[in-house]
Amino acid sequence: MGRIIRTAKVGNENQNADCVITIEPGTGGIELDFTSTVEIQYGDAMKEAIYDELSKYGIDDARVTVVDRGAIDPVLRARMEAVIKRGMEG
Repeated sequence: MGRIIRTAKVGNENQNADCVITIEPGTGGIELDFTSTVEIQYGDAMKEAIYDELSKYGIDDARVTVVDRGAIDPVLRARMEAVIKRGMEG
């Protein structure tokens, strides 16, 4: 099972079709703070992708903040993979 041991951040705050993701050690379970310019249209699918990536790495205790500016699924998943790996590094 994976464990987030430090705060990590990836993404570009000023780029359309991108997202900024921060992950921090949790305080019991997954806490997701999600905002998106396309949340009404794609929010559920995007949240599912976020939880899927966390599950893939066995992360069950983390605080995740996602600020999305229209990232497509492969971008969101790549950002999640990068932030998880950085957060797991010692």
